[in-house]
Amino acid sequence: MRLLSLRLCDHDSNISFFDGSKIHYYKSERDFNLKHHAFNNLWEWRGVIDKKWNIKNLNKDVDEIAIIIDPYNHNLPLDQYSFFPTQNYPYLNIENLIRINHHYAHALSLQLIHPEINNHIVIDGFGDLDESVSVIKNNDRLLTLHEKKNGSLGSLMGSVGKFLSVEANHSQDVAGKVMGLQSYGNLNKDFLKKLSIFGLENIHEVFKLDNFINFKKDLALADLNRLEWIKSVHETVGDLLVKFFEKYFKKDDYIGYTGGVSQNVIWNTKLKNKFHNLQLIPHTADDGLSLGGLKYLLDKHNQNYNFSKFPYCQNDEVPENTPSNKTIELAANAICNNKVVAWYQGNGELGYRALGNRSLFFNPFNSKAKEIVNKVKNREYYRPFGASVLMEDANKYFENVIDNPYMLFVSNVIEKKLFGITHVDNTCRYQTVNKTNKIFYQLLNNLKKLNNNSIVLNTSLNLAGKPILNRKEQLNDFVENKHVDVVIYGDQILKNV
Repeated sequence: MRLLSLRLCDHDSNISFFDGSKIHYYKSERDFNLKHHAFNNLWEWRGVIDKKWNIKNLNKDVDEIAIIIDPYNHNLPLDQYSFFPTQNYPYLNIENLIRINHHYAHALSLQLIHPEINNHIVIDGFGDLDESVSVIKNNDRLLTLHEKKNGSLGSLMGSVGKFLSVEANHSQDVAGKVMGLQSYGNLNKDFLKKLSIFGLENIHEVFKLDNFINFKKDLALADLNRLEWIKSVHETVGDLLVKFFEKYFKKDDYIGYTGGVSQNVIWNTKLKNKFHNLQLIPHTADDGLSLGGLKYLLDKHNQNYNFSKFPYCQNDEVPENTPSNKTIELAANAICNNKVVAWYQGNGELGYRALGNRSLFFNPFNSKAKEIVNKVKNREYYRPFGASVLMEDANKYFENVIDNPYMLFVSNVIEKKLFGITHVDNTCRYQTVNKTNKIFYQLLNNLKKLNNNSIVLNTSLNLAGKPILNRKEQLNDFVENKHVDVVIYGDQILKNV
């Protein structure tokens, strides 16, 4: 049985393929070196599946195809205004084509990793048409909220960027930058109370600037306190999310949480502290939709599958050799000696976080760490850097440690000298690393032997506005960059100064 799943829309196109035993995943941005790349036509992706998996005839070479698509983007007819969970989709001259509801595909993308979870909340900009929130139990959708009627949390977080002078090459990156910037504001508890009367059902009211202007009773005062406003709004949303989850689930329920909004690590942490069995995945945004579609087909046809490399499963260039002990020791020594290390190993990670295979490393104890790494990354001054740490040592550096292998939660920082990874609000987005992540675990252990600290500043191996690297030739940008000291590809030392 050969199954194919397509996500073809206005951003983050991705394709998943089941060859009868293994799952293969392809994200077009890595191949085209264009962040959030999307196929803006209905033919180019066919060349990709031919090149990657020798699929030439869609009606003969695969048994069934799932598609997650916004029809209006490609001038395709809407079979019906709204649907859930699936519908036959006899378009594109493809037989056996089935369309999967956007939010349902998000939920299924988590079930691919956690098949035991049947409770889901999906929150994003919008899914099919203007669906912004879905609550799903046992494949039944109990609730749907819509952007036009209720507002969209994902869209609103992006739209406030202009008011806060946040710029991005792509609109999908604005919300993450707002998340970092809001930490610089002061929380206004009185304004917080004013906003607490709202909920996700009318989330657009929380973001109305008129509420803040009326609260301040002066347009100029409101304008001069933009960070106070977004800090209070952001805090309110976190509390409202907890209340929303409480309407449908108990604190001990196993809940899957997906959609673009679930990339907000601050809100995630509030939810996780309340719902201890909350599950998130690294491909929680639209880059996981084709995996959700594939999960539907796998279940439909009762297929067993191998996804053993998860989450390191990008269909990209893999070094021939894994790093030797000597190479790992070299990298650890370089980090301890305040050198910037570009690190390329195995297959790339799913999602947007660097989890140790496509990473830029630096010493987090260096007082100028942010300044030094930003000479490479060229990111905004207000954006924090994440950290990776051995799970068994995490409590040495952070409060209330959560098992966090995908860097989707934050904690308060205990160690006061972690200058490079401590945000202005004393938090850090961190990744816990255990022995299953063999090479990265070994690297962190080498750091521990050298300086008694198994923690490193870890940011994604890419340049500003570009996607994470997926082939060796792209490392030339780092070899030539005077601010990068060491470049390692598998067991090859491409640069060491």
